[in-house]
Amino acid sequence: MTYEKGSYVFIKRENGSVLTAGRVQRRRPDGRYKVRKAGSNQVVTVPLGRLEEHPQNQWTEQTK
Repeated sequence: MTYEKGSYVFIKRENGSVLTAGRVQRRRPDGRYKVRKAGSNQVVTVPLGRLEEHPQNQWTEQTK
């Protein structure tokens, strides 16, 4: 699955538990994503396997 810029995602730990939520900034050529963490504005690089779609995405699409 790929994520577009501005998509809300959950960032998961190695063991699968959710670390935090964030918004996708961009997709890197190597397939990893730059994600801005919610609350801290810190940008982290996350591999695709550690991202999960956030329910907020459906809500924002309905309000457009």
